Amino acid sequence: MNQAPLFHAVLAASDRTVKPREHGLTIALDTGLGPRGAADLADTAAAHCDFVKIAWGSSLITGNLDAKLDIYRQAGITPMLGGTLFEYSFLQGKLEELFALVRATKIHIEVSDGSIDIPTADKLKWIERFGAVTEVWSEIGGKIALHVKDWGEVLRQEFGAGAKKIVVEGRQVGPVGQPVREGFVDELVQLAGGHDRLIWEALERPQQLFFLKKLGPNVNLANIKTADVLTLESFRRGLKEHTLLTWPVRRGG
Repeated sequence: MNQAPLFHAVLAASDRTVKPREHGLTIALDTGLGPRGAADLADTAAAHCDFVKIAWGSSLITGNLDAKLDIYRQAGITPMLGGTLFEYSFLQGKLEELFALVRATKIHIEVSDGSIDIPTADKLKWIERFGAVTEVWSEIGGKIALHVKDWGEVLRQEFGAGAKKIVVEGRQVGPVGQPVREGFVDELVQLAGGHDRLIWEALERPQQLFFLKKLGPNVNLANIKTADVLTLESFRRGLKEHTLLTWPVRRGG
């Protein structure tokens, strides 16, 4: 007996977007799943997970990576390379090799400068180069220390260079265990003309709930632990106590 339709009948209508979507994205952080773990994620949560970021530079040392990436792609989850891999390649003089990898595989990539000082011209050049062969996102903000910049100019330049989305480093928004810098969030949303093209790193549940309650169920959130993808989707749909009373009730819908 296929019980899924019976469960789906209980799920009320909502404003939650469905895949394929441009906003309301969930980007999981794969910190070392094997193919079986990736298959488990795909089996249970593919409908609710848009991208999986292969964490840091770990793609360079992950065994059986091809099998894992194939599992994600077959499930409609797009794998991507994290920004730390770009920074590592910049530091080690390996950007041409990284570009060759991306051009050959068409894997999505994030370009960041959160840990090392990368000249703006170089960052923009590589956003443009990667953007010519795949989808590229840019990450802004500091991992080690807060960045202080003209954020309007940063957004203008990086979107202009070809970044499809701009990811906001979680530690720039508010380090784990500290309050979210709400004024900074407001500033970026205003400068970007809304939040649809912004992605907020939100590893911890308090951060996720802040963004959901402030910007709505279809805010883009990244660095979600793979074990928390269904938890986040429950938050988005009011299926957990934290947001049960947050979204409008649609009786009978």
